[in-house]
Amino acid sequence: MTSHNTYGFHTRTIHAGEHPDEATGAHGTPIYQSNTFALGSWERFNDFWEGKEGVYGYSRDLNPTVDALEKKIADLEGAAGSVAAASGMAAISSAFLATAAGGHAIVADQIYNTANKLVNENLPGLGIRCTRVDMTDLDAVEAAFEADTRIVYTECFSNPGLVVADIEALATIAHRHGALLVIDNTFLSPAILRPLEFGADLVLHSATKYLAGHGEVLGGVISGNADLIAGLRTTVMRFGGTLSAMSAWLIMTGMKTLPLRMERHSANAMDVARFLSAHPMVEQVHYPGLPSDPGHETANRLTRGSGLFGGMMSMTLRDGASAIPHFAESLKLFTFATSLGDTASLCWPIYKTDVVRLSVGLEDIDDLLGDLDQALGG
Repeated sequence: MTSHNTYGFHTRTIHAGEHPDEATGAHGTPIYQSNTFALGSWERFNDFWEGKEGVYGYSRDLNPTVDALEKKIADLEGAAGSVAAASGMAAISSAFLATAAGGHAIVADQIYNTANKLVNENLPGLGIRCTRVDMTDLDAVEAAFEADTRIVYTECFSNPGLVVADIEALATIAHRHGALLVIDNTFLSPAILRPLEFGADLVLHSATKYLAGHGEVLGGVISGNADLIAGLRTTVMRFGGTLSAMSAWLIMTGMKTLPLRMERHSANAMDVARFLSAHPMVEQVHYPGLPSDPGHETANRLTRGSGLFGGMMSMTLRDGASAIPHFAESLKLFTFATSLGDTASLCWPIYKTDVVRLSVGLEDIDDLLGDLDQALGG
């Protein structure tokens, strides 16, 4: 019972990739906390070396709990396969190493800070040349291709500015040049957007965020076609980015409520965005769910008119960067902390800028609005 793609999305978040344990009948997938597995026969030994599905030998290569998580995510993404990694950055770095080594990559000019440092400071030394481009400028994307461009890499909703990338248009351009389109969809999750349906070749997530959803575990995941995932699995394993069984179990447990959480995150965020947009102490709000947002039309098309745009937004204050310390320190319900996608609301000023990022959680909306209002001096 590894695929349930004839069922609805809510059903699949609960059942896909999982089945009662054959040895004990346990309803939930066990945490296989073992580094090695007894093979028991020469035939099974050969099956292990040939990579036969369901034959486990060493947890760095494949673990039953991690395997169940990967099957669940592949099912939800509509992918042939998925590979899990120890963190979102393990997934991102593996994606670059497996697909762009020795060549050129076109990378969005606004991406997650640590990924930005990877692109600017580490990839050149590993033989990957990168050109940074505004992904909303399709002419600039087209002009950036070189003879050895291997991938186009972007976040669908960028971190932290919530700039919306048109996946369909970018896929068309990338494929015309023989390149792959790689999408980081951490901000939305497959409950809201499945980039493979719009032409992307690989989609990745920091599973630390919305997939797990409770701020308890680190993890990453990449999904795509079988050949790409086979290469990525080798890269993740050889560079030591394997996800642990305990982490896989925590992520899988969190995913069972993913669509319910994303509906609430989105509803709360929309109310917060509207409130902040009308607040006299706020200069600007960036949230693709707002009709006034530059990316709203594209975001609405990619989310198929669902009205769900996730829980992430950013804003600037009327008094600029100087007003941010007082605002951040005055919050009582929003936690002044990094990360995102938690059940609890988080506030994170972007270092040395005038931008504040909000990860809107699942609390009562009146409490969230009251907290923001008092912190803004309302």
